[in-house]
Order: sequence, then C-alpha cells, then structure tokens
Amino acid sequence: LFGKMAGGREMTVGVLKEWFMYSYQCTECRRCSVFCPYGIDTAEVTMMIRELLHLVGIGINWILEPASNSNRTGNHMGLQPHTFKDNVDFLAEDVETLTGVKINHSFNRKGAEVLFITPSADVFAEPGLYTAMGYLALFEQIGLDYTWSTYASEGGNFGLFTSNELMKKLNAKMYAEAERLGVKYIIGGECGHMWRVVHQYMDTMNGPADFMEVPKSPITGTVFENAKSTKMIHISEFTADLIRHGKIKFDPSRNANVMPTYHDSCNPARAMGLMDEPRYILDHVVPKWVEMPENTIREQTFCCGSGTGLNTDEIMELRMRAGLPRANAVKHVIDKHDVNMLSCVCAIDRATLTSLMDYWNPGCGVCGISELVGNALIMDNEKRAMGYGADGTESELPDGLRTMV
Repeated sequence: LFGKMAGGREMTVGVLKEWFMYSYQCTECRRCSVFCPYGIDTAEVTMMIRELLHLVGIGINWILEPASNSNRTGNHMGLQPHTFKDNVDFLAEDVETLTGVKINHSFNRKGAEVLFITPSADVFAEPGLYTAMGYLALFEQIGLDYTWSTYASEGGNFGLFTSNELMKKLNAKMYAEAERLGVKYIIGGECGHMWRVVHQYMDTMNGPADFMEVPKSPITGTVFENAKSTKMIHISEFTADLIRHGKIKFDPSRNANVMPTYHDSCNPARAMGLMDEPRYILDHVVPKWVEMPENTIREQTFCCGSGTGLNTDEIMELRMRAGLPRANAVKHVIDKHDVNMLSCVCAIDRATLTSLMDYWNPGCGVCGISELVGNALIMDNEKRAMGYGADGTESELPDGLRTMV
C-alpha cells in the first residue's frame, strides 16, 4: 500500500534495465553534488543502485573482471607476483638508461620504512609507465627506504564501483601487507578512485591502523597530520613537501617541449581536496603551464567521461560525448596557449583522456605529474642519455622518460 502511495513499481526485468541504464551512465564524478541545491550526492545514489544490481547478478565485465583479478592476484591486470616484479625491474632499467643512475628498489622487504602502492596500470600500460618511472627516479634520488609489494600490487579498487563488501575486501590487503612487512606508513601513487576509498572509507572499513605511525617524511621531517588516521599519504603531497624544503632540484628546461595544462581528477579534487599540491609541483618542473577556464577546474572540474568502470570500448560513443565538456576546456587552452599536454594525477584519467584527446584534440598528449617530475629531476652523479638533433648537434633526449619505452 505505502509503496503505491510513494509511486513504487513492481520489480521487473524492465525496471532492472532502467536501473542499469541509469547507473552505468553515471561516472560518479560528483560534480552535480557541488551544484545541487538540496545537497544530494548522486554518486552515492548510483553506488547504492549498482550494489543492488550486483546482488541480483547484474554488472559489467570491465568492472567485475578487474575486481576478480585484484581479489585473486592482487591487481586489476591479473599480473602474477613475478610478472609485476619484472615490469617494475624493466622500468628501473629504463630510468637507468636515461639517467645513468642505478635504481635500487625492493619487493616484499620486511622492515622498510615505507610501503609504496600505486595503480597496476602504472607498471603495465602507457602513459602510466612514465609516471612509474618518475616515482622510481624520485625515490632513488632522495634515498627513500621503501618497498613495493607484489601482493598488494594495486592501488585502485573496483569494489567502489560494485559493492561495499568487495571494496572493503580489496582495500584490506593494503593494511594486511603493511602489517606483514612492518612498515611505518604507506605512500600511494597517482590514482583517482583509489584515493576516494583511502580518504573517505579506508579507516572506517579496515582501520584503525594502529600498527603504523603517523606519516613523517624522513627527508624533511614534516609530519602529515592529515593522514593521522589512515597512515597513508599521496605522492603529490610527499613531492610538494620535498620541493618546499629544497630537498630536490629540477631543470625545467628538460620539459621545454611540453606546454601542459592541469586536469583536476574528480576524486582527488572533490573527495580529498588535493588541488594545490600538483599545481605547486608544476610550478617547479616545467618552464610554463596554464590553467583551463575557472569553472572547469578544482571543485568544479569536469570528469574524463569514462570513470567508475566505464572505460570500455563498447560504449566509446557515450564516452566521447561524456568527455566533451573536458575536451572543450582543453581545446580552449590549446587555441589560446598552444597547450600540447594534459597532466593529471589519476591512472584511469591517463587511460581515458588519451582516447578523448585523440578524438577531440589530436596532438594533445596525456601524462602524470610524476612523469614531469622524473623528466626535470636532477639526480646525483647523473649522466643523461644524449641524442642528435636534425642539425647534428648533440643534446639531451627531448622526450625524457618517453624516449626509453
């Protein structure tokens, strides 16, 4: 009776199809929640609908398969531990080839001060590979006592797009591995939805992580009080702090072939407020960069159009339409400032924005902030690989880390 009074409908296949079409066109970017006069967070509504659909066996392969892989092998790609290790080793060799500096990294090392966790896409696919190479170069230069894990080898969490139960289970491996290895705290790489889970759910789901310490930079002495509960800090926070204390040096001219703009990835911007640190880093690693229009950045940022597990080729037309607002903003700065690179701090963005730029703004690349850091970083005892220009003069390789892969 009350269901009818409220406009309720019988649960039929047709109703389930309507739910599916609605919830799998929403990217959970939460931009609408910024402007909603009633304060409705549509992403949370979408999450509840998807969980109900999941309970009756309805989902999409592009979410369920990565989630299954992560549950089984520790990462979305389904990489076995030895394969994950090999990929990182290859990237370390490439960094050494470019810089002349041997990269000392470790896996599953007990007693390390820091556990580093990043999206598996960073060690598997372009352009994330170059971002991972930036991590390796930075950590080597500052002598960070850190380790990778071949078991907690995924920062992302597709449980966020499926069900709370699965999200909790996949996230739990981070703390489980941190406790097993006996690290003091965790540093996380550039990933969007990873940081929504970490910042808004992790401590409640799997905390308290009282076996770790409040993150404190061993290089600058900065105590990251904002991570007091989760014991996990973002690589951009960590890098910006190093720059602020003058602990690392850059040659921005190494990024002279890049005119970047910065895309605020939805979850770092709207879910955790990470907006100033990436910009501060850009100020120091490139000769010049420009902002997109004010109503398309920071809290008002437009999404990539393919987040929350919608990065699948079957709906490519929908993805290109959904990403058009972001593409238009990029087109504006391309026309006005000759921008040729869209930088961000999200692995899904690096994958989806590449397709979006190829379609709407051909010639504009996509990169992670840490890639630009790795390019510009001046390392001790470095001997940069050299090449020859069209005029026959010898110079440093203009494409930096991208030359190596």
